[in-house]
Amino acid sequence: MDKVKINQWSSWIVDCLLFLILLIVMNYSLYYVQTVPNVILEQGLAHRIFYFHVPVAWVALYGPLFSCVASIAYLITLNKKWDMYSYSLNIISLVFSFGVLFSGPIWALSAWGVSWDWTDARLQSFFILFLSLVGYFIFRSLVTSYQKKMLLSSYLTLLCGVNSILTWGAIRWIDNPGNHPSSVLGKGGMDADMKFGFYLSVFAFHILFLVLLRLTIRYVSLTNELNRLKQNMD
Repeated sequence: MDKVKINQWSSWIVDCLLFLILLIVMNYSLYYVQTVPNVILEQGLAHRIFYFHVPVAWVALYGPLFSCVASIAYLITLNKKWDMYSYSLNIISLVFSFGVLFSGPIWALSAWGVSWDWTDARLQSFFILFLSLVGYFIFRSLVTSYQKKMLLSSYLTLLCGVNSILTWGAIRWIDNPGNHPSSVLGKGGMDADMKFGFYLSVFAFHILFLVLLRLTIRYVSLTNELNRLKQNMD
């Protein structure tokens, strides 16, 4: 059996394992957080969005940082594969960022009485991160030269990474006048069942991130190869 076939088999096995883990963990996580932990009385059932909103936000903040690493690798090596990785990571980051902006107002309406608090530093910084990711794809689509596209995308990704760090620090480094709670890390206030449900959800959404990333990388790779074949035919 040649090396290509071995790699295909090993990749197929990894895919099956990840999908199986995702299927089990995600379903159990959704069942557990909706039935076991108590809700905060002031917020009612809307508090259960916490188990979706926060894990998705974590992935949305990690994604641009991983993409930055890939972009730096591209700027150093000029290897197209790093641009492909960076582009794929930004796609996932945009999807998860949208999930945060979709779920956040639902929770906020129940907890604060308003869907969006314009005085909250975390909300504003995350919205800027989302806009920077949208801008990344807009500018990338406008550049026709593939080399310039990859170079511009790398610098825009670095900007998204900076915005991600600033968003992470918005409730840690400055006096936040808004309603957003402080970091959940290191808190002792959560009950044991709430803490278990939260970290179970975090694990589940990170597995989802890996699955989506593998699929996206393959899609981008195939798209790039198709475009290359079309150019050769022309």
